[in-house]
Amino acid sequence: MNKSVVLDSDNFKMVLNAQIYKSDPVVNNVILHVTVNSDGFTGVMDMDVGAITLNEFVEQIHSMNVKMKGSATIMETYGESFIRMEFDKTGHIIVCGYMNTFFHKLHFENKFELSYLDRFDKALSDTKSWQYEV
Repeated sequence: MNKSVVLDSDNFKMVLNAQIYKSDPVVNNVILHVTVNSDGFTGVMDMDVGAITLNEFVEQIHSMNVKMKGSATIMETYGESFIRMEFDKTGHIIVCGYMNTFFHKLHFENKFELSYLDRFDKALSDTKSWQYEV
């Protein structure tokens, strides 16, 4: 699984790649592999999401980047894990989330400056670089 998209700021890094089961009729037909490093704390998990949910997240990130306002959230279909990004009052992006596996839980929150959002948006738009069909 070499394909991934990376958001890498000063003290926050998130790596995403998606395994899409197009022929699977279930709602959560995407395994979103997530790695988060927030100021030295690291979590790795797989989130079960739907292709529509994943596309909405990508569109929300793009809208945030273009409009310089708003938020983007992706949440597991049947779980508690999520990732959320939104603008704060100073124009920085707050990223927060909850990663829950059978044995570990990680709540994280960090922020980064706007220029990283533009790079992340452009990388997300190149879906062939981080999504693959099974």
